[in-house]
Amino acid sequence: MRDLTLTVNGLRFKAKNLDDEFAAYVEKLLEESGVQTNRDNPAEKLFLAYLRLAAQSYNYEKEIEEIISGE
Repeated sequence: MRDLTLTVNGLRFKAKNLDDEFAAYVEKLLEESGVQTNRDNPAEKLFLAYLRLAAQSYNYEKEIEEIISGE
């Protein structure tokens, strides 16, 4: 278990006791979106990272629905 800390516009946010594998996965996704865990990030970068992941989730949902409906 480990903690993950993110700083946005000078405010620090900490998620405690995350599974090691999950924490590494989240860090990787954040870094791919330009968000760095070791420095202050503008809110815009975090918002864009969220949109990127929301789009990915949306596409997965559509794929699942297509598989279920047999399209």
